[in-house]
Amino acid sequence: MIKDRIIVCGILCFLAAGAFFMVNVELPPWSHYLSGLNVILFAIPAFWATRRWLGRFDAALLWAILGIYALLIETSAIFTGFPYGHFGYSELLGFKLFGVTPWTVFLAWTPLILGAYAISRRLIGFMWVRIVAAAFIATAFDLVLDPGAVKLGFWQYHGSGGFYGVPLSNFVGWLITGAAGAAVIEVFLNYRRTLLPAPVQLASSALLSVFFWTAIAVFGQMFWPAAIGILILALAGVFWQRLHYRFDEMIVYVDEYGDPIATEAKSLVHHAETKLHLAFSIFLFNSKGELLLQQRAASKKTWPGVWSNSCCGHVMLHEATIDAARRRLKFELGLSGVDLIEMLPDFRYRAEKDGIVENEICPVFVGFTDAKPVPNPDEVGATKTVAWSDFLALARDPSSGISPWAREEAELLAADAGFRLRLEANTRR
Repeated sequence: MIKDRIIVCGILCFLAAGAFFMVNVELPPWSHYLSGLNVILFAIPAFWATRRWLGRFDAALLWAILGIYALLIETSAIFTGFPYGHFGYSELLGFKLFGVTPWTVFLAWTPLILGAYAISRRLIGFMWVRIVAAAFIATAFDLVLDPGAVKLGFWQYHGSGGFYGVPLSNFVGWLITGAAGAAVIEVFLNYRRTLLPAPVQLASSALLSVFFWTAIAVFGQMFWPAAIGILILALAGVFWQRLHYRFDEMIVYVDEYGDPIATEAKSLVHHAETKLHLAFSIFLFNSKGELLLQQRAASKKTWPGVWSNSCCGHVMLHEATIDAARRRLKFELGLSGVDLIEMLPDFRYRAEKDGIVENEICPVFVGFTDAKPVPNPDEVGATKTVAWSDFLALARDPSSGISPWAREEAELLAADAGFRLRLEANTRR
């Protein structure tokens, strides 16, 4: 958490410094390259969140739909004046498609409407009210962005006056296009089922943009855009704090065939009636053929303080099991670059302790490394290595206290000819 906060503070300081120089230093002729790079960088957090929310294919499809929609709307406004009013882009936002609309519009508008939609979806249950709310939130973003962009010469409206050089028609246009964009997202989600709540991380790119343009407004002495931006950021902080969840803390429930059917926060999953969900288990050996064991942290809800195999964890929605295993191995034991082999792809178990049930489809991976683990104290109480034959003896002793899944997995591995060959091949004699 502390590391994440340091990174965020560093990014915000960098954005504030960039805003200061953009207001006070004349933009060089090559700045359109920098603008394109900035648009891509701003879009990355929201796209990452969309991918975690919907999966790779659906995320790319939704972004393509919204991006093309944005390009069409912007081009229409340039030619007809609808819905924003008559305006034109300078060369500062990058190459213009057909000499009219910068390609960056594709990636610049999409994170804003996704951010507005994410906020409205988490706060409002009724669809039509949610669509209208998303439109107003997106328009609020533009009250911060557009005045600064006009001041820096990114685009210009015909005529003068309005809100820091931005006519009222522009904001009416944002209400129209924002509502239409939110409706597109609603239709998309009705056809492409999602099992996760709309993550607040969808708004990360929009909020970074609002912060950047708020800084532009502050350094450019534009009082109202700065005030609106500060208010948006303050409210967003409360929203983030209350509704944020981590993707790796959302457990995936599955049917008897292993197909995802629902998700739920990890803190709510394990109880006397735990439903079937996705997980994995890892056995790590060194070149001496010794197995790395871990003692589960005393703070864990399930099997606290119990000795078990090297690493266990849950699979995120839209995540390959092997990727989940690598992710958790680094998180729990600080180990990366380990070649993992799936040995028991169909392993499944149900176990109970102190009224808490584990009920998992749990493929078992085997890996080999001589790297020393760096245990995460929130997850791991202690580690040790034991000879494989010694561990088998422990696993077969009901009084040893070894976790029930590790005992079952050990027996199945011991009976697996492929595992025995790999263990022998990777053991230094």
